[in-house]
Amino acid sequence: MKEKNTGFSAEYVDNRLQRRLRIYLFFIFIFLVVLIIEVSTGMFKLSLAIIGVLIGFVVGIFTSRMYHLSWDDENNLVIGHIDKIGFVILICYLIFIFTRTFYLHQWIHGSPLMVMVLSLTTGTMLGNLMNTQRSIKKILKTLNILV
Repeated sequence: MKEKNTGFSAEYVDNRLQRRLRIYLFFIFIFLVVLIIEVSTGMFKLSLAIIGVLIGFVVGIFTSRMYHLSWDDENNLVIGHIDKIGFVILICYLIFIFTRTFYLHQWIHGSPLMVMVLSLTTGTMLGNLMNTQRSIKKILKTLNILV
């Protein structure tokens, strides 16, 4: 019986795309450690951290569309590039990044503001990472590279 492969091999993914996913994973880990420390010391409520991560996760799912993933027949790799829709999403995402502190400052002040921004960023990166991985798997499965 053939085993089902649920992951994908890095040999089918462009190096720049791999590097971006690894950077996301690294920062997600660092930010989660900081969030856990902040919540465990009582500087921030667990419920607000979870809400921030969930809101960021939803934003991350939408912003993962910035990079249109496709199969490059010449190099036999999944590649990502920004198209017109991705450019519009990138602009909206940048507006979100630069204005979130301003809008959050209306309700949250001081140290909790930094933690809320951190939880939003963590969720955004997590949603982006997970949706990008899902898209890569979908492409490889369509090509019967991933069973």
